[in-house]
Amino acid sequence: MATSGSWNYSKTAAQTIQAALENNCVYSVGETLSAADQALALARLNTVVKAMSGRIDMAGLKIWTRQRVTLFLAEGQQTYQVGPASGDARSTTQYGRTTIDAAEAAAQTTLSVTATTDTTTYPGTTVTMTTSDIIGIEQNDGTIFWSTISSVAAGDTVTIATGIDVAAAVGNYVWWFTSRAQRFVEIESATLLDENRRETPLGIYREVAAYEQGVVDKYADGDPTILLVEPLRITTRVTLDAQPTDVTKQIQLTVLYPAEDYDATTDDIAFPQEYQNFIEWELAMATAPAFGAPWTKDMEANRLRAETFAKSLNPEKTDAYAQCGSSE
Repeated sequence: MATSGSWNYSKTAAQTIQAALENNCVYSVGETLSAADQALALARLNTVVKAMSGRIDMAGLKIWTRQRVTLFLAEGQQTYQVGPASGDARSTTQYGRTTIDAAEAAAQTTLSVTATTDTTTYPGTTVTMTTSDIIGIEQNDGTIFWSTISSVAAGDTVTIATGIDVAAAVGNYVWWFTSRAQRFVEIESATLLDENRRETPLGIYREVAAYEQGVVDKYADGDPTILLVEPLRITTRVTLDAQPTDVTKQIQLTVLYPAEDYDATTDDIAFPQEYQNFIEWELAMATAPAFGAPWTKDMEANRLRAETFAKSLNPEKTDAYAQCGSSE
């Protein structure tokens, strides 16, 4: 008897909602959902997965949400907001790097660059300049001038929306990326990355009091050695223990990203396959009160069983683990 030979099973938000409302007996199996009920369940689906992002019982987001976020530094700037809005700091999960290929004067908008693609920053991956990308140019005064790409031509020329403030010499760095990083819910590690991509580990504070008491001179000029990370409502605030002077260096953060939004019922569920049953039962419980459906002991048993399986996927590994009520 032949097996399928495939491993790409997935479900959409609509299919997950259907299963959840069948699980709590609001709808019979195969019955068509009304538009209003589907919209209500889609809203509850978003709240369920967002709540799972922050759970501390190890059933929340794990290694499969891990991202490497690069935070570009600004001369003399100590605090940065990591988030997707245009006013947030320049940070991204993937960027390209090249250099200025011919000396450029202040106010110049058409720049000669060594290349408009980069295959060295992420070996095995080609990062290519495209229209509307965010672009940063190292200027001769030690600052980065940020703009957006208007056009790319000939593989060695890029036109930017606004002219550079200060002249840029041959060999100065140029960085570009498409999208800013999202607010992250947890940080695992941080390093300072120099122009040769050598990494220096950075200390991490997660509590303001520890940072305030542990960092004596918070406004010293130089390379950061420690950072304070504060997840906020729509951004994550990163505060350094120094005011950067070398903008050719970046901070690389290894973080856990939040759960994605479900804007439409056609969106695929952005969780591993092993989480699907758990999400369906969590959604079943979350929607039951809205429909006046009783939540039975059997339903709760099914939800707890699904939760147990989800928790066992990619468990946290630590040298020491303490649990309330444990004598060890």
